Amino acid sequence: MPGMIFRNLKTKTGDGSIDVVITDTSDGSLPDVSQLDLNSDEVYGSSNGQYYLSPPSIFRKGSTHIAFTKEMQASRKYNLPEPISYAAVGGLSKEIESLKSAIEIPLHQPTLFSSFGVSPPRGILLHGPPGTGKTMLLRVVANTSNAHVLTINGPSIVSKYLGETESALREIFNEARKYQPSIIFIDEIDSIAPNRANDDSGEVESRVVATLLTLMDGMGAAGRLIVIAATNRPNCVDPALRRPGRFDQEVEIGIPDVDARFDILTRQFSKMSPDRHALNLEEIKHIASKTHGYVGADLTALCRESVMKTIQRGLGMDADIDKFSLIVTLKDVESAMVDIRPSAMREIFLEMPKVYWSDIGGQDELKTKMKEMIQLPLEASETFARLGISAPKGVLLYGPPGCSKTLTAKALATESGINFFAVKGPEVFNKYVGESERAIREIFRKARSAAPSIIFFDEIDALSPVRDGGSTSAANHVLTSLLNEIDGVEELKGVVIVAATNRPDEIDGALLRPGRLDRHIYVGPPDANARLEILKKCTKKFNTEGSGVDLQELAARTKGYSGAEVVLLCQEAGLAAIMEDLDVTKVEFRHFEKAFKGIARGITPEMLLYYEEFALRSGSSS
Repeated sequence: MPGMIFRNLKTKTGDGSIDVVITDTSDGSLPDVSQLDLNSDEVYGSSNGQYYLSPPSIFRKGSTHIAFTKEMQASRKYNLPEPISYAAVGGLSKEIESLKSAIEIPLHQPTLFSSFGVSPPRGILLHGPPGTGKTMLLRVVANTSNAHVLTINGPSIVSKYLGETESALREIFNEARKYQPSIIFIDEIDSIAPNRANDDSGEVESRVVATLLTLMDGMGAAGRLIVIAATNRPNCVDPALRRPGRFDQEVEIGIPDVDARFDILTRQFSKMSPDRHALNLEEIKHIASKTHGYVGADLTALCRESVMKTIQRGLGMDADIDKFSLIVTLKDVESAMVDIRPSAMREIFLEMPKVYWSDIGGQDELKTKMKEMIQLPLEASETFARLGISAPKGVLLYGPPGCSKTLTAKALATESGINFFAVKGPEVFNKYVGESERAIREIFRKARSAAPSIIFFDEIDALSPVRDGGSTSAANHVLTSLLNEIDGVEELKGVVIVAATNRPDEIDGALLRPGRLDRHIYVGPPDANARLEILKKCTKKFNTEGSGVDLQELAARTKGYSGAEVVLLCQEAGLAAIMEDLDVTKVEFRHFEKAFKGIARGITPEMLLYYEEFALRSGSSS
């Protein structure tokens, strides 16, 4: 009977506590097993963690070979890649301990469960974003659990021939039963067991799911066997697999926090010899604090790219430079961060250009308020928590068009270094029922995973019209989803919402109450000093010497203009100069006079009165 293990056998050489593996031989020789002594009352089964077989089935005459070994080896085609030691993995200590406790007792002490009349847990589902270390986590646990690990790579096991996928699954489960204690690891389980309720799930997928369900249900008498599956799309897995008795436990492997990132980075840089990088622990902590949303795979890529930057820097200095003189510095890592985007920030709805506070003329009070309300609470969250102060959840920027509301949000994203999600209100709507709400949920899910982060809603009035009967049902559903995400059951921790509009009275009042968009900041037309700063920035490349252009006078004449209109004035003056002469080197005052005639002011006294009345009604900041 090939593939069985015996313990405490009596052999010709005397008594001993040994493992015996019986396998078929090719030469037909008959080993001497005349002195093998098994209790005749024992039958195939288990006792105290060891397996037994009745004597008549020990060997087949002429084709049995007895070999001594410490453990059985499963078929190599199912083996997991080389195991990883615990010391090589950072940022997953809690998850490793949780998974070890969930695996070791069912594998090595299943009789404890049977003594209580219950069956041990049979399945564990690992889920989390790509690159968080799900497969690596299993390799670490497998290395310390003293169990055989057989792997199923979801996409690779699927066959185009009818029945082959199901047959492969059965073969792997049979292999696992033979070499217990065993762990079956199914990677990308959503590819072989998709939700059968989906329209794109066909007959083949349904048969594979049914086979997997049957195999897992048949594990009750399998002894020491457990199934672990991994996916980054848990909601795409068939619900029948996620019920108790199959995948009893679910372990989420989330995006690492700052402490976990520091642990990962420390281990990554420790792989380099100390003389190949100049980073101390404080600098590594600084890197960890700036890599919001980075998963383990991103941090590994960041270290690799940092080395690339170091090599490129060395080659740029001298082609004959000594390779041992190249050292990774903090500047190399910061340069690499520009190229390595965090996984949680991929598929962002809008790519924001780099805008700095210095690019915004004037508006000093607005900049200070934005830093105090948004940037400071996110960067000093521990201090706020220690004092019991709750940071504002959201800020509404309102004011006339062209007064730098959107530009302020862009500068906030750039200057703070915090992950920034930009969403244009009208772009969220989808013609398919439920897709708009799903888009809102996905935005907040990504923001939570990449916290601390900022979600910027431009033209928020398009998403949250007043529910007075005039809005469409689709808009009402989107607004309801938005309200639930802001202060629903799941806490919005480390995420701040910034919204901009020039029609604040058309936003539903429920969104403007305390606890949601509770801070309202009026962004009005720039004052004289702000207009002068804008003019200086826009004309810094103009040659105005001796041209009669007086920026102070222009600032006074543009009273009531929006910032965008002041910028347009300079653009039109420059265009007028180019139209006169393509080789122009100077922009003169007459060009500005011509530009004034072509600009129609968009901000009216009635508009300013409208915003003043809204500020009085809402009690907002001015």
